[in-house]
Order: sequence, then structure tokens, then C-alpha cells
Amino acid sequence: MVKYYPSLNENHIDFITSQPLFFVASAPWAGEHINVSPKGHPSRTFSILGPNTVAYLDATGSGCETISHVYENGRVTVMFCSFGPSPQIMRLFCKGRVVEKWDQYYQELRAKMATENGGEVDVTGARAIIVLKIKKVQTSCGFGVPMINNDKNAPLEGTGDAVTLVEHDEDTTANEDWKPRETMDTWARKMLEKQELMDYQKMSNHQSLDGLPGLLSARRALDQNLAIEDTKAWFQKVSRQQDAVFFGIGLGVLLMIVLSLVGVLSIRPLFLYHFLNYQRRQIGVPEESVHKSEL
Repeated sequence: MVKYYPSLNENHIDFITSQPLFFVASAPWAGEHINVSPKGHPSRTFSILGPNTVAYLDATGSGCETISHVYENGRVTVMFCSFGPSPQIMRLFCKGRVVEKWDQYYQELRAKMATENGGEVDVTGARAIIVLKIKKVQTSCGFGVPMINNDKNAPLEGTGDAVTLVEHDEDTTANEDWKPRETMDTWARKMLEKQELMDYQKMSNHQSLDGLPGLLSARRALDQNLAIEDTKAWFQKVSRQQDAVFFGIGLGVLLMIVLSLVGVLSIRPLFLYHFLNYQRRQIGVPEESVHKSEL
């Protein structure tokens, strides 16, 4: 059963801290790509800073969709789900902001995350911290999520294809069944040693798949004119919302016609004069000359 909460409670926090990974979803206002990213190492990358504030350390990757989307509109959904015997899905509907590594608030925020986690918050090649203000918390059953079963010979409960739902105690040992990959840390460490990480960010993190501005440090390293590029991105966003643009233009024209008819505006478009003169001809009133009126 779906339930909604205005903020995180203790049960939510216990569930979040017992999961081995989480997923982050974001999208542009207009465009072809909706992004979903799996995130590992939550014990040293994800922090709960308050009942309505969470943050995670964002590692350098092959793209920057989440960063671009947060810069543009801030909408983010974070999802946790149980792979243990107690099924549950939790979604955090959030408004986010990006704190890049060069930001003066970055180190302070990272230290606060470490304090909340009771240990070091670190990932090799980190490029930013994504801070999320929770607007709504949603929990649901999670019955469709597969369960990790270490005992291959353990029978399923139920008969045939019908597996019965039973009450389970909260599984706090699920993380023991997961082995973190060290591949990303190893790759980032080598890139840092060769001083090639920024070159990689310049190539892969300066914009999103839809052409939205990406990591600020990468854009600056490319000597982009930020004002021009941001303006271009804004026009691109508007051009992709044609329905809204045409609706706005149509509404403006309609409002102008109504105000002209009631005499509030003296500015009348030419087609309106033809319409009014047609009405005058129908009732036998002399037509009004366009040249005698204010245009």
C-alpha cells in the first residue's frame, strides 16, 4: 500500500541506511532523455542531514545528466528498494542544488556529511555534492523487486507459481550479500595520478545529452562564455516548449482583442477593423476609416 509522508522518520532512516545502493532519477524541462543512475557505496557517499535534507557525493562519470538537470530545474527523485526478505520501495521527491568541488561550501558540507555518517565520506574523483530538499516521501510494497537468496536449496513459500506473502523481520544483514566494486575508485585514482581527470571532465561532463550546460568547472576549463552558453540553453529550452509558446501568444492576442472591444486599448489590429466594419455594415452604420484611428 502506498503511503506518503512530509519528511523522513526513524523507520525511514533505518531503511535507507541498511540498503547497499540507491537510484537517482532526473529529467530536463523539455528534451528526449530522462536519466536514471544507480549509486553504490551509500555508507560513504549518502548522508541524511535532517528530516527533509539529504546529500550525496557525486563521482566523476561518463556523463553529467543529473548535474545538468539539477542546474536547470532542480527536480530529483531518489529511490531505495529492499532486496532482502522485507520488501519495500522508498522514493524521495526532492528539489536539488549542485555544490561543486571548487565551491567554498563544499568542504564544510562534506565534513558535515562525515559527522552525520560517523565516518569518512569520500569517493575517489568526486566532482560535486548534490544537496536535496525533500518535498515528499513515498513508501510502497516492493513486492515486484527480486530477493537475493543465498540458500539456493531453500524452498519458496507457497505452491506452484503462487508465492504467499509472509511477514518478515527487518533484514539488516542485506549489505553482507553485496560486494562493492573497486573499479571506479581504481580508474579515478589512475586518472588523478596522470593528471587527466579534468581533461576527461572537459570532454564528458560539460553538457548533457540534450545539450544543457553541465559541470561548471569543466565549462570554465573549456573557456566557455558562460553567459552566452546559458542564454543559448534558455532559448533551446523555450524552443522545445512550442505548445506553451503558441498558447501564450494566442492568449496575448485574445486579451488584446477583448481589451480593444471594451475600449480599454486604443491599439487595434487591422483585422479587427475589418471585423468591426463588417458589423457596422450589417446594422447600417458608416464604416470607420483605418487612417482616422490610432494604430
